[in-house]
Order: sequence, then C-alpha cells, then structure tokens
Amino acid sequence: MKPRVTPSERAKPRQAGQMGDLSLSDGNDSQIVSALARGLALLDAFTRRDTSLGNAELAERTGLTKSTVSRLTYTLTLQNYLSFDPRLREYRLGPRAIRLGAVAFATTNVRTLALPLMQRLAAGSHFNVGLGTRDDLQMVYTDAVEGAALIALRLFPGSRIPIATSAMGRAYLASSPAEERDEILDLLRPRYGDDWGRIRKGIDAAVAEQESLGYCISIGDWQKDISGIAVPITVPAGAMRYVLNLGGPAYALAEQQLRQNLAPKLIAIAREVEATLLPDDRVSNPLTPEPQS
Repeated sequence: MKPRVTPSERAKPRQAGQMGDLSLSDGNDSQIVSALARGLALLDAFTRRDTSLGNAELAERTGLTKSTVSRLTYTLTLQNYLSFDPRLREYRLGPRAIRLGAVAFATTNVRTLALPLMQRLAAGSHFNVGLGTRDDLQMVYTDAVEGAALIALRLFPGSRIPIATSAMGRAYLASSPAEERDEILDLLRPRYGDDWGRIRKGIDAAVAEQESLGYCISIGDWQKDISGIAVPITVPAGAMRYVLNLGGPAYALAEQQLRQNLAPKLIAIAREVEATLLPDDRVSNPLTPEPQS
C-alpha cells in the first residue's frame, strides 16, 4: 500500500488556469501553448514523497478538470513520460521524465562541480584548463581558466576548436559510442581531403590511448606550438557529455610532463565530478582507468 501524503505535505492545489508561474486565464499571450503548459504542470505535480498518483489527486494538485487530466495522463503515458500501474489505477513518472531530470541535473552540475577543481589545477600547474562539449563538428568551450604561463592560449567560453586534431575533440571521440563516432568521422573525412589518412591515424591512436590510459594527448597536432591533454567525464545516460582539457605552449609543456604529472591530476578531477554525479549506481568506466602512480 502506498504511503499517503497528509494535507500539510500535499502541494497546494493551483487554481484552474494557474500552473506554476504561468497564467493561462487571460489568454493575452499568443505565444503560450496551453496544452503544453498543462502537461508540464501535471509532471510538476509529482513530489519526492509520491510513489504514484491517480487522476483525482493530479486534478486536485493542478486545478485542472478531471477530464483534462485524464486526456493528459493518457497522452503522457503514450509518450513514456508517465507509467501507468493498472493494479492501483495510478501513474508514476516514466522513463523519459526520469531521463530528462537526469539530463537537467548533469548539465546544471558538471560545470558547477568542475570549475573550482579546474581553477585549482590551473593555479598549481600554470597552464590553461578548460571544459567543453561537442557542437556539430567542433568542440566548444563552456568554461576556461587561464594559468600563469607567459603565453596564454586565449581560449574563452564559446571558443571553438577542431574535434579531429585537438586533445579535447579526440577525447570526446574516444569516449563516444562506436556508432556516433563513425558518423562523426564520415562527416569529417571530406573536410580534410588528402590529409585524412594522417588525421584518422591520430584519432585511432587517441582512441587506443584513451582505452589504455584514460586520457588523450595532442602534441602539435592542432597547432604546432601547442600541447594538450584531455579526459572525458562520465555522466548519467542521455546527458550532455563533457571533456576536461589542459593545454599550453609546447616549449613549456613537454610530453613527459603531460603524461606523468598532469594526466593523473586531470583524471582525478574527472573522477571527483563523476563521483558526485553518479554516487549510487556508478560503474567503473573502462575508458578512464585509475591514474597510474
């Protein structure tokens, strides 16, 4: 038998036409899609205390009529945003609603969790530390922290770098499902023409490196005087995927230093973020092995 919610714990019923902060009563805003607003209000009616809710409870909480709630729950169930329990004749949040929540959680928190750790590494190493994700056939920085190196990379949130030759891009490709990776590579091939053989060789090496060491490096592949290293962050299924990177001028950032000193630190940041995002059911990611001592 499901736990009951006392009147004091129950969300206060909203007046008809008033769902959240969105007023539907005056009809003055032609941009509002009323059916969508009502559907979202229905999903918003669920709380942490609820195992499932019936149409009557949903109508009470949203202020919608029972007939409207019935049509909405039917539609949301067909779309897998709700799941119906035929024994109880009640609904619970479905897999697509849960996935949407996981996506929102991850995209909101990856940056918040990573930024102070990135700042600490940039200050300690004197090199640039960034966080980025894929945008079509490029990587875009969502966050960047400058170190104290004499020559900065001058990369900022919104800066774009190539996915095929940068350490960040290669780490993204290496951590992508094989089907997605192949699709990206097919789109990249025409852009590089006769140079594709060399580019593809670098990507394949990066994939192997990611699988064995947990990181990718780029020594002069993106720009001949720039060296970089990158580590993907494992996020909940379906969420936006991010990659951490560290880079700087090649004269100050030797390959040995990248591998032996900075790679374990960058992996440690990724692991710390992952441990917060996936505290309960996290499975060790074979693409990010433990840092080597």
